[in-house]
Amino acid sequence: MGSLANKSPANTYKSLLKVADETNGVSTSVSRIEDGEGTATCAVISDDNLGIQPQNDDSTSAFYVRANSGSYLCRVDTSNILFKVGSTLTPANTQILEFHARNLTPVAGTHYFVSKPSSSYTTTATTELANGTSTDPDTSYDGSTTTDDLLCNLFIAPINLTVDAVKFMVSTDSDTDTIINVHLYKFTMTNAGGTDDGNLTGGTLLAHGQATAVDRSVIKTVDCTIDSSAVSAGEVIACFVENETNTDTIMLQTQVLYHFD
Repeated sequence: MGSLANKSPANTYKSLLKVADETNGVSTSVSRIEDGEGTATCAVISDDNLGIQPQNDDSTSAFYVRANSGSYLCRVDTSNILFKVGSTLTPANTQILEFHARNLTPVAGTHYFVSKPSSSYTTTATTELANGTSTDPDTSYDGSTTTDDLLCNLFIAPINLTVDAVKFMVSTDSDTDTIINVHLYKFTMTNAGGTDDGNLTGGTLLAHGQATAVDRSVIKTVDCTIDSSAVSAGEVIACFVENETNTDTIMLQTQVLYHFD
């Protein structure tokens, strides 16, 4: 690191830092920190505030703190509007959403809603609601008189969020190997104050994954492929499971890692 010892200010002023307000200096109002020739930095300061705002370009590390070893403790990403923490640089507002299936008895090739954890998960199987027999689940669902059962299978986004990762664990109750497919969807849910409230439309695939050779002697763990990550406030998220092979009962846990935008 250099030293200013025995050097004239006329030769070193460019390396000196000052505030832009050369009349008042540091005061109650924020002032941009500049070098000696007036080139602005990303920092502003007052007697009570210190701020960072990029001058030219946003970046993934506009501000960061590292341990002596070099490991990150936190990092501000102004490109993606994220505050990340820890050695994994995980968004600070990360949450985990879970869906569970206990003793779900399917028809082969049919997609079923998977419920969110509740007291019923620990005692009995929840009501099985089917939603399509194509490669992917249907993109709409008319709950009709089953909306009370549908409710336990939905998560409504309170604010805009981003899905970062989806993982599931699955097993069955038979020795026969099966193929299990899992899909995560988002929907628009009708909420207009009428008899259609609770119906789902505009289904969009968020993530999907497949486990092969699933039987009762194994627990298969799968990291899903993320197909679309953005979920808007008021949209609902649903998880679906399909036994592609037979009617063997399904045990499933799905974890959705997401952060608020």
